[in-house]
Amino acid sequence: MSVSQPFVAIIGGFWKIKDDAAKFAEAKETASQIGAALAKAGMGLVVYFSNDESLEPHVVSGYVKELPLGAGEDLIRVRFAESQKGQVRFTEQNARPELFRVRNFPGQEWEAPFYRSLVAADGVDAVLLMAGDRSTLIAGQIALARPLPILAVDKFDGAAGTVRTELAIKGEYPSSATHTLQQSVAWLKEQLAERARKQEQFRLQQEQEQEQIRLQQEQARHWESKYLNVTSQKGRTLWAAGAFVALLAAVFFGVLQKPSVGFYPFLTFLGLIAAGATGALVRSVMSKAEETAPTTSLVLGAIAGFVVGVAYLVPQFVGAPGPLDPKAAEIMANDKIQFVSSVLVAVSAGVGFDTVFTRLKKQAEDQPIGPPGKKSA
Repeated sequence: MSVSQPFVAIIGGFWKIKDDAAKFAEAKETASQIGAALAKAGMGLVVYFSNDESLEPHVVSGYVKELPLGAGEDLIRVRFAESQKGQVRFTEQNARPELFRVRNFPGQEWEAPFYRSLVAADGVDAVLLMAGDRSTLIAGQIALARPLPILAVDKFDGAAGTVRTELAIKGEYPSSATHTLQQSVAWLKEQLAERARKQEQFRLQQEQEQEQIRLQQEQARHWESKYLNVTSQKGRTLWAAGAFVALLAAVFFGVLQKPSVGFYPFLTFLGLIAAGATGALVRSVMSKAEETAPTTSLVLGAIAGFVVGVAYLVPQFVGAPGPLDPKAAEIMANDKIQFVSSVLVAVSAGVGFDTVFTRLKKQAEDQPIGPPGKKSA
């Protein structure tokens, strides 16, 4: 709803008093004065019928007379069914067509769409009732249920007086005996402003609640991420501990024990694999990142440790084959020193290889994929 330009549905009729010429004339004049007051208050109209016994044409008459030329466009919304084409037209449409916007109800039936229009979010912001009969009473009940601000004029007999009695039970309410038409319209405008304030407060409250939900979800994701990170970190630590235990076992049997010459090359290769895997997994634990899965670090580190360790040992075995010599009778001290040196090189290889792999993987993910020779925008 727009506070500056709310639209008021005009509902009622003078069928019960049309045979009383004096009262009928008074009712039409009152309706015209109401229209003028609504125009002064800056409200738009929603109207449904234009026959002389209806409330609408007389409100429209006073409304249009009060509006100067150039006051605006589409200030009077005319609603009627397809079956009423040619029947609903206001005299003022000829001289001031810019003020009117006609919109048909779908179908031939007028009553059901008429009632629904009081519920449509884009149609009616308030209701003005005067005199009227059954449809006026039903419209008043719908407006009460929505709820919409309602000005029920009780000056004449009809359903509007019944609705006004219901509204007066709830608290102070304008009456034709205590309020002028201008005061009653001013009261309606204040009700509209109050409704707009409540709607704005509700909207802000909804936004605050949605923001709180968003923050709670964000916090939940944060804690979930921390939990997963801790769990993942614990898993990587266990993998690193297992690889280190395997490395210690290899060093223990390769340095502190007296292994057989035939078993020593296998023990060396096992030590290189364990050393590379340990280096890669330790780097993964120290970085506290999840770029590489522990199994991937294990495999990459093991391969790097083995390859680099063997590359380190090959030149040394060329000059002094040591345990690879068929004539070697036992493992010498320099063989053990050579073993420890290769293990240390393998650890460094595991650390470096996993680091390089992680960076290459990151670059591959960031690199846009496109046809050869075509640069991405």
